[in-house]
Amino acid sequence: MKRFDVQTRYPDDLASQTIGLLRWALMALIVVIHTNLVADTGCSGTVYGNLYRWAGNVVWLASPLFFLISGYLFVASDGGFSWQAFTVKCRRRLRTWVAPYLLWNTLFLLFYGLVGLVLPAVLGDIPPLQEMTLADVLKAYCCIRGEGFNSGPIDGPLWFLRDLMAIALLTPLYFAILRWHKATLLIPLLIGCIPHQLGFESEIACFMIGIWLNVWLPSLSGLLRKPLWYPLPFYVAASVLVTVPGLVPEWGFAAVTFVRNLAGMLLVAQLAERVVARRPSTDWRGLAEPVFFVFAFHSMVARPLTKLSANWLLSHDAGSLAFCAVHLLNAAIVIVFSVLAYLSLRKFLPTVCGWLSGVKMVRGKKERESSKVK
Repeated sequence: MKRFDVQTRYPDDLASQTIGLLRWALMALIVVIHTNLVADTGCSGTVYGNLYRWAGNVVWLASPLFFLISGYLFVASDGGFSWQAFTVKCRRRLRTWVAPYLLWNTLFLLFYGLVGLVLPAVLGDIPPLQEMTLADVLKAYCCIRGEGFNSGPIDGPLWFLRDLMAIALLTPLYFAILRWHKATLLIPLLIGCIPHQLGFESEIACFMIGIWLNVWLPSLSGLLRKPLWYPLPFYVAASVLVTVPGLVPEWGFAAVTFVRNLAGMLLVAQLAERVVARRPSTDWRGLAEPVFFVFAFHSMVARPLTKLSANWLLSHDAGSLAFCAVHLLNAAIVIVFSVLAYLSLRKFLPTVCGWLSGVKMVRGKKERESSKVK
């Protein structure tokens, strides 16, 4: 089969710029997740803990929306999605996904080995480097954090990239199913409503929805321009149902959560489109260049900073207002420090920065093969 006989497309300029802004917004949400103080202080029942739990309805939209965007872009092609386009995409991902994944986990393995000698509390469930067996070292690249399907590599946030690489390998199968009829949207919707026993269900569902949007939606910008009140009632209602205990039976919790996430993702994307439309002269794609580096690097700063902040707050018997302020301050510090690290590395070691970021660097700048998001 030479072609799948369905035209796929790159996003138009407005949608492409919106994706650039979304990458930054979603990255900020991920940093907010990883700088929370609940786990280190046991303050889940406090005002701060309850605020973070409610805010989680927005914060946890980051990962599913990243999977959806990845699915949309993975099948994008000027000549239609084909086996040749799929193999080209896979070869390109060796540099953009596989190489950075291996390099960052190697760096974190060395980082935790050094920091663990000074601050062993930072290691958590990771054994000290000098006590690691060969099995521990191998697990560091895939599943050393947590247990079972909820485990992650030693560079914790890269669980997303690990799962994405596995999911993307089956793209021809998803595409072959979804291209037949618009009604095939029901398939990922039903998959997303499955109780998450393995953890991959909602990820696959969002990736497939991204493919479906590329196949069946002529203009992504058209969807983003829809009135905000389309998804807003669904998002608010579903958020209340999954947050207030007892309102949703256990068997329906996954379905309501998935509806909330879908409505929330559309709402966030629509808000980003409004910002881009009002600032048409801003190159949001260019501003998004450091996003992957921040994504992979920020835990190196966030984890020690959060530990130190938690100890300081507990020793001073601080209230919820102080917890909120420190949490937001930590998130800002982590983002700023990570961006500065990226800019410094790009300036002085552009080749290293390029390999860690999954792109080619020319004189310290990212090489753009075209104006499209690829």
